[in-house]
Amino acid sequence: MLSSEFAGSGWKIRTLAGAFALTLLAGCQVKPLYGSAGGEKQSISVSHADSRVEQKVRNELVLGFGGEQTNAAYQLDLSVSSRFTGVLPGGVDNEFSASRATVTASYALKSTSTGEVITSGSRFADAQLDLPSQQFAQVRAKIDAEDRAARAVAAFVQADIAAALPR
Repeated sequence: MLSSEFAGSGWKIRTLAGAFALTLLAGCQVKPLYGSAGGEKQSISVSHADSRVEQKVRNELVLGFGGEQTNAAYQLDLSVSSRFTGVLPGGVDNEFSASRATVTASYALKSTSTGEVITSGSRFADAQLDLPSQQFAQVRAKIDAEDRAARAVAAFVQADIAAALPR
């Protein structure tokens, strides 16, 4: 058989499948998560940080919101704390050889024009770390664990705010 004999077979199915795919795609809407929506600027200004960990969370949020905003439509008041807890005792003096860094962020998103609280809450994230015998390595491991937990907390807060903002 020649390939020209099959040229017309299945054209109806291909046409219907193409029309169905175009119908599905017509329902998709692409809008910026933070930016202009219908002419209204949805910018968020994040409060200043008081500690290294809070600065890390703040930096992640500012980058996620599209940069530093001067005349923002919303103000995010942020308070961040961190703590370490021992997980696995071991070693010569029963010291902890593994630990957990917990970073907690409390936030309140307010409208700058009305002062109304749009959403508020508290989120936390953990990061596990090993504590080696060298002092400098322990300090560096704690900083790295706090940074990992801070990035996770910032992602949680950003998702909460994205869900609360009007579209």
